[in-house]
Amino acid sequence: MALLAHQLRTPLSTINALAQGLIRRADRLSTLDIQVKAEKIWRASLRLDELIETILSYTRASAGGIMLNPSEFHPSELIKRVCREQGGQEPDRPFHLDIKDMPETIIGDPVLLEQALVIVVSNAMKYSRPDQPIDVTARGEDGMIRITVKDRGIGIPERDLPFVLQPFFRGRNAKKLPGTGLGLSLAWYILKLHGGNLELESRARRGTKVSLIVPETNTTGLSYSI
Repeated sequence: MALLAHQLRTPLSTINALAQGLIRRADRLSTLDIQVKAEKIWRASLRLDELIETILSYTRASAGGIMLNPSEFHPSELIKRVCREQGGQEPDRPFHLDIKDMPETIIGDPVLLEQALVIVVSNAMKYSRPDQPIDVTARGEDGMIRITVKDRGIGIPERDLPFVLQPFFRGRNAKKLPGTGLGLSLAWYILKLHGGNLELESRARRGTKVSLIVPETNTTGLSYSI
């Protein structure tokens, strides 16, 4: 709880300080100054929203309260949308998207799968410099789809790798960066509900590769607990 409170307080403090600055100095700020501060407030609010959504989803998952709402959807469009929206938060970051041999439609819960992909893509951005590219590839293979997100960031130390899917665990080289340690465990849970899996490869200072594996058809869901 102390970790979660600290993570929530950071973007709140940013929003509070910037908003007070705008109120006190509104008559002396240029249009550009206001735009810069407004963008910082927007980014802090996005971070706060992400944290709250992750905490609420984890709470539902740990209580067995997440159920699949399966429907037919276009996986390629979902992947493109996530990359476009996440990339829009850092317009100068290169995004390399490569989609091949994907089924036109699959059956699953598009809302939950989008949440899992957003977690993985935002992690890749968070733990790598803004000038480092993110590679996203998607392939259909033997009734499954595999979405792989690769970054060139700080990576995960070898001795931490076996524990990163555990709730609240954070690698020793990531403790000073924003995060709750819930994201990957929640993404793994969502994929397991679909009968899929999450695979992770990483080396310290060499980046991380995360693969989300989902069957083309899942209408019932499986029972898993975080």
